[in-house]
Amino acid sequence: MRSDHAQQLGDRYRLISPLGQGGMGIVWRAHDRRLARDVAIKELRPTRHDDEHEVRRARRHALREARSAARLSHPAIVTVHDLLEEDGRLWIVMELVEALTLQATAWHLGRLPVHWTAWIGFHLLGGLRHAHAAGVLHRDIKPGNVLLTGDRVVLSDFGIAVLQDDDTSHQTNTMPIVGSPGYIAPERLRGHPATQAADLWSFGATLYFSVEGRPPGSGDGDLLTARPPGEARPPRRAGALRALLEGLLRPDPVDRLSSDQAVLLLSEILRKEGIAVPPMRLTGDEMLPPGAFTM
Repeated sequence: MRSDHAQQLGDRYRLISPLGQGGMGIVWRAHDRRLARDVAIKELRPTRHDDEHEVRRARRHALREARSAARLSHPAIVTVHDLLEEDGRLWIVMELVEALTLQATAWHLGRLPVHWTAWIGFHLLGGLRHAHAAGVLHRDIKPGNVLLTGDRVVLSDFGIAVLQDDDTSHQTNTMPIVGSPGYIAPERLRGHPATQAADLWSFGATLYFSVEGRPPGSGDGDLLTARPPGEARPPRRAGALRALLEGLLRPDPVDRLSSDQAVLLLSEILRKEGIAVPPMRLTGDEMLPPGAFTM
């Protein structure tokens, strides 16, 4: 941060310290002086400030992220409060979630128990279903974007999210693939557009990582070679989650479990573990396949 910025933003937010940095910018801890609360602020930085096209691209990116996330209000999704422009930079003001990521937690523990993973998955799926109902596709669900607090599971970073009626959600193989290696649905690797089913594959891959301690692909190399399209290693430690993971990670999106089916499977697993969860409204569009609860 430049010293002439005086750690202030919009005569309201006092920037305190950086929380993390990614390809599109840096996230700051800040204090909202008006409401007397701490917030997180993402500073969107174009790769080149002297490139007008790059600056415009960064602006479009920030607007898309803010507008996508601002449509959502759910305990399992980071809340967006504001979008500011100052000194030629764009800033997204968000809820500050004090948490570890699922990735960091699983790395520290080696892997998470089945019932923990089922509890995380149930709450995470609630947020994802809320986003899908609002027409928002996340496109980058992965362990590093799942935040774990004492009592919440929160999906963060809608940086490459799109609205389903947005032209960018229908990208073809002539456009670059966006997402994280190991967590991109196989049909997207083949150049097909992002869909709710693709988000569900990434959701399944995230739960696979939680319970197995590694992503479902067969390698960790280049984006397009990290996993042969459609191939996922069978889970070995998933226990009661095995049917769910195998159903979510089916290579053909037509054969993949729906979110309704996933909700019912997770609810049943948690019920058998004696873990109470609130009922989640189903769309009613899908029926469970025969024997779905046979583990």
